[in-house]
Amino acid sequence: MHAGRAFIAGVIGAVAMSLVMLGLRAVGIPLHIEARLAAVLGTQVWAVGFLAHLLIGGAIGVAYGFAFELLLHQGGTGAGLMLGAYNTIFAGFAWAMIGGPGRFWTEVGPLGVVALFIVHLAYGAVVGTLYRSDQPIVYS
Repeated sequence: MHAGRAFIAGVIGAVAMSLVMLGLRAVGIPLHIEARLAAVLGTQVWAVGFLAHLLIGGAIGVAYGFAFELLLHQGGTGAGLMLGAYNTIFAGFAWAMIGGPGRFWTEVGPLGVVALFIVHLAYGAVVGTLYRSDQPIVYS
């Protein structure tokens, strides 16, 4: 496994998530995850929450790398989208535990649930695309 490559892919995936959330805010879906993370860390400094978001994204990217290598035996956009879907379910419950926008972002309304899937699928697609497994793909 390439932990460094996976970490960097995760950081870039987190940046992509933030950009998608910026677009969602522009159309009226109030997602301020970086600010929420800053509050969890006891500050109101957006940059602290953004940095935490990037570090979490990098760490989850390493977990994706392990999954690509050990479970799926491949990386790529499709594999990343699949892991992104699974990660959405985990994140839906995790945000409820840490005081975020509710389980599956329901405090935002029905579009919050849709947004949760959109940002995690975007993350998975980016990480899967950037992380390339050394495992050969075997077609049967």
